[in-house]
Amino acid sequence: MPSLLEILIAAAMILGTFLILIASIGLVRLPDVYCRIHAAGKAGTMGISLIVLSTVFFFWSTDPAVVVRGLLAIFFQFLTAPVAVHLLARASYVTDYPLSERTAVDELQQFMLSRPDEMYGAE
Repeated sequence: MPSLLEILIAAAMILGTFLILIASIGLVRLPDVYCRIHAAGKAGTMGISLIVLSTVFFFWSTDPAVVVRGLLAIFFQFLTAPVAVHLLARASYVTDYPLSERTAVDELQQFMLSRPDEMYGAE
């Protein structure tokens, strides 16, 4: 009979793998770069974090160095992934990467037309 910790490790690993699978399907199937970035950023970050968390749970009582490194990896994943996704989306928009034909509203276009210098960081 598996213990509660083993069930928790297996659940975190399976859910993390499922989220990474969803992120990879989103990268292939979604219509434009902005949707793809969103899929990779959200589901990929959570999937990787859950897989690392399952490793943390596995080594919880035996190796504290792995636990600390795993928790730091999760922290830095949540810290850096949203920034990277935002910068990629902004770079795609500034370089006029085309939107999908199914995109109905482009709210950022109104901001860019009213303040084009601020969009590019000029003062």
